[in-house]
Amino acid sequence: MKSATGPCLLLLFTILGFAVKDVEAAKRKYTLPCITICSSYMTGSFKTASKCSKQDYTCMCTDEIFPMSYAMCVDICPEEDQASAWKSLKSSCEAAGVPLEGAQGKYLALAESDYVDQATITSKDVVSVAVKPTSSVVLQNLLTRAEKNHNMKWSEYYGNILNAYWGFLILLAFGRLITLRLYPRKGSRPLSVVSKFRAHVTLPATWGGKHIEPQRLGNIPVNVIPTRWQSIVVFFFIALNIIFLFVDMWTVPNNTIYYTDAIMRARNIGDRAALLGVALFPILFLFGGRNNVLMFFTGWSFETFNVFHRWIGRVMFINFAVHGWSFTYYYRHTGEYKGESNFAYWKEQILDDRDNYLGIVAIVLIGIILVQACYVLRHHWYEVFLVLHIATVICYFATAWHHVKPHNYMEYFYTCVAIWGFDRFIRLGRILLAGPYSKAKITVSGDAVYLSVKPAVHFQPKPGQYAFLYVLRHNFWESHPFSIMETRDKHYIFVAKAHKGLTKKIHKSVTKQDGNAAVSVWIEGPYGDSYPIARYETVLLVAGGIGITAIMSYALDLKRRNTPQDVRLYWMVREHDSLRWVQDQLQELTEGGLIDIHIYVTGETEEIDEKNHSESESTSISDVSEKNKAVVSQLHVKYNQRPEIGSVISDTVRKAEGSVAVVSCGPGSLADGCRKAVAENVDKGIGRVDYFEDAFSWA
Repeated sequence: MKSATGPCLLLLFTILGFAVKDVEAAKRKYTLPCITICSSYMTGSFKTASKCSKQDYTCMCTDEIFPMSYAMCVDICPEEDQASAWKSLKSSCEAAGVPLEGAQGKYLALAESDYVDQATITSKDVVSVAVKPTSSVVLQNLLTRAEKNHNMKWSEYYGNILNAYWGFLILLAFGRLITLRLYPRKGSRPLSVVSKFRAHVTLPATWGGKHIEPQRLGNIPVNVIPTRWQSIVVFFFIALNIIFLFVDMWTVPNNTIYYTDAIMRARNIGDRAALLGVALFPILFLFGGRNNVLMFFTGWSFETFNVFHRWIGRVMFINFAVHGWSFTYYYRHTGEYKGESNFAYWKEQILDDRDNYLGIVAIVLIGIILVQACYVLRHHWYEVFLVLHIATVICYFATAWHHVKPHNYMEYFYTCVAIWGFDRFIRLGRILLAGPYSKAKITVSGDAVYLSVKPAVHFQPKPGQYAFLYVLRHNFWESHPFSIMETRDKHYIFVAKAHKGLTKKIHKSVTKQDGNAAVSVWIEGPYGDSYPIARYETVLLVAGGIGITAIMSYALDLKRRNTPQDVRLYWMVREHDSLRWVQDQLQELTEGGLIDIHIYVTGETEEIDEKNHSESESTSISDVSEKNKAVVSQLHVKYNQRPEIGSVISDTVRKAEGSVAVVSCGPGSLADGCRKAVAENVDKGIGRVDYFEDAFSWA
């Protein structure tokens, strides 16, 4: 199966899901104002001796006073709406088992001979003749209902425009991706205006220099800031949403439906906010999915889509909060809740009205989702966050489903279910293809965990790709991403540092088995894009700590291609002992002298390192170097210092003889330093300069 097959299938399914949504929307018909106004008038403006209750068409169709009064109301409506309005009443009566005999004209003639004017009675008066509505009131109410229909239709349109906004950006990204893939080395440095745009818009962090490194409140990490281009995208999305919340609305004075402009405006804003929020459901689910087809067609990383996913969720919460506030105001000033406090209204809604209280619960739940998705919980207790997030989203989706169902906007929910279901189907398929009974050979050395897994069906991973591992003996329902460092004899090789969570559990468990074990695993992948750095004349690879695993996959690929490139690898690591993580790979890289390797051991001096090695029984990088002087000359190891990464990038760009690719993977501070340096030097070389950040982040 070709690598593009999965994304193409998911794209097709996604398009079908949105098509179903559009078809269902096209089927939706808004009730003509004349039908709504005259039906409300007939059922709420007067009483008769038959004491018919509202919506009791069996009673009302039997008592001729009601159809005669309805006929007089319809007679005031625009002529083109009268036939449909009368047909609506006949259908309701037939459904109640009491068909009307005769056309509207018959009942109108009967009413004209003996009626009472609506202005002379109240809704509590019992009448024995037809009631003729006041023309001006009916006309104003018709305008009011027409405005409501107009608002509902355009609310859907504006919701679709919000989705189209993302579609436009995706098309731009697709065009950029094609250009980058086909022409990364064509010509000299881009035009000055393009370079300035990249230096000030697409590359840097929003402000300061932090993007991956979190902003802190004291010592507490509270949030990460998007890149500048991501922030601009989010800003215009929020601006569009705010504009659409209030644009293209008007009120109708002297109507008897909403009574005041403020009440009518609150109702319209409430409807608009609800539909804008519901329209974002499919794109929210699509952007948050692991098998998001758009990553394949845009080149955007999972982290980028995650940023947009979170902001779409926040905007949805704002929309639904506005919806809840607007309807609270509306009901408090009309009908049976008129004059009650917010607390009293909410209490009665929760106790008495199932559909409305589910809406209230849904708003509360989406608020909880935003709170529990805070950076601190996501970053430090990811497993806890994930369980809470999934459970809360399921509850929220179920309550929103039941709240919206009576209002006939279910196509948005069906599309979400389709996207989510197909994503899970692809994930299950990946696991089954890899083999549900796969075994991982795990070895522990120091604080490193080595995993070797042979999938049943081998998909050759590209540099920089990763896979999700389910270690069945440790919470089999949890999956964690691991960079695929390389493949040997069709085995995926993973290296991880025992830190916390799953890696700590594995390290502890295998250590008790003398450092070697074979455990059952599920493997899901490979995932992720691979940057086309093989096409650049100069490549600078920058790694920090365990980030070397992703960077090493690129370095090995470039080495094995044996193409004429200037490739430099910089790796910052705290302890010399950590070099054993990738000892064999480093030895391969040094053979032939194609890659210039600089290693900075930041937490040790050379004297301490020599002492440690004299006490170590294992073969170290130094031991290997003693055996092969050629290897030593290619491996520059420095102690108790770290490189000035900004100067490294600046020198590389200025001295390069063509295009330059800078790839980083490591701690947030390192990645942010690389990003800032590339932005500052993007127009300093003779060729194109690109920055690729290999940062798989849920934050």
